[in-house]
Amino acid sequence: MVVSRVLADVFKIWRRLSDINQGQFSFNGYLNVDGVAGVDSSGLFKLTNFTINTKGHIFYKNPIQFKNTTNGIVFSFSTTFIFAIVPEYPTLSGHGLAFVLSPNNRIPGALPSQYLGLSNQSNNGDCSNHIAAVELDTFMSSEFEDINDNHVGIDINGLNSMVSAPAGYFTDEGKFINVSLISGYPLQIWVEYNGMKKQLNVTLYPINISKPKTPVLSFKRDLSPYIYDSMYAGFSSSAGSILSSHYILAWSFKMNGSYEELELSHLPKIPRYNNDNENNRRIKQLKKILAFTLSFTGLTLVLLLVFGFVLISRKKRFMEILDDWEVPYGPHRFSYKDLFKATKGFKEKEVLGRGGYGRVYKGVLPSSNIQISVKRISHDSRQGTREFVAEIATIGRLGHPNLVSTSRLLQAQERVAFGL
Repeated sequence: MVVSRVLADVFKIWRRLSDINQGQFSFNGYLNVDGVAGVDSSGLFKLTNFTINTKGHIFYKNPIQFKNTTNGIVFSFSTTFIFAIVPEYPTLSGHGLAFVLSPNNRIPGALPSQYLGLSNQSNNGDCSNHIAAVELDTFMSSEFEDINDNHVGIDINGLNSMVSAPAGYFTDEGKFINVSLISGYPLQIWVEYNGMKKQLNVTLYPINISKPKTPVLSFKRDLSPYIYDSMYAGFSSSAGSILSSHYILAWSFKMNGSYEELELSHLPKIPRYNNDNENNRRIKQLKKILAFTLSFTGLTLVLLLVFGFVLISRKKRFMEILDDWEVPYGPHRFSYKDLFKATKGFKEKEVLGRGGYGRVYKGVLPSSNIQISVKRISHDSRQGTREFVAEIATIGRLGHPNLVSTSRLLQAQERVAFGL
């Protein structure tokens, strides 16, 4: 309801201005709209929204008399507007917008994306279009020979610009300063046509500086052959697969003269929250992914360390060091690991008895299921290795009907196995 009342008041002002001075009007952020263009709750005019492959148009409600009815020459005119382009992604944008003079306030058949809602594939460049435009292009289209993805161009009957230049402005010292059209900050542009000199000048600059003396573009051409006696003045914009919101914050227009500057203090605020929220959401997602990745990496590292520790400990547990006296017996030697398995880890219930050197265990070799007895030398034993070897040698020399010789014992794989 508030927006409707505001628009109604604006219409009344426009009707009054039209009656007093035909071809002169202005507004600050409030305007009637059509198509995908819209007015938000604050009254701010938006050409396109975050919808792919769309176009938006806005024209002054009445056609304007551009030509002298006596000689058919285009009058001088001047227009200035403040715009802002807020992209979905900080460094990528849609296809920009254009100030346009058109015979119709609908531009039938015009396409979105690279055509900016001004023409289509079949009629681009057709002299019957009678369209003149100043494009603020944020997408480089090779088919239209665009110079880059951030430029200003003057178009007649199509999207192949007659002249174009990188977006920016000249200082009083003649230095060129680049300006990003998709920065999301308000920029002001002047489009001024001198009917006597037959010259169209375009000046672009941020609103926080004074209007530069040198235009960014100058095009010397009589516009009389390209436009009708009366034309609609307005804006066109489009979006492709990469989205942007295109805002018009203020606009003034005047035939045969230069309109006074726009009142900057009355400009509506540019809604940047959609873009900011999207960026914040992505930052939060990246933080979550990073936290998960670091946690997973840390957990994996800990598991690897634990696994390595267990593996090394197990290896050390079964690692064996051969004494000098064991070397000659190497071929008939059992590993500690095999003896450990055979005796079920030297469990107490497997003990057969105790001797001077330690306990004797019964066991079964896992590889052959042969029963063996294993004498495990205790570190607390008072007898040394030499005594133990002597004992083994004595056993090997014993002869008894119930004892098998060492050689026969080895051949039958009935060995006395021991471990340290």
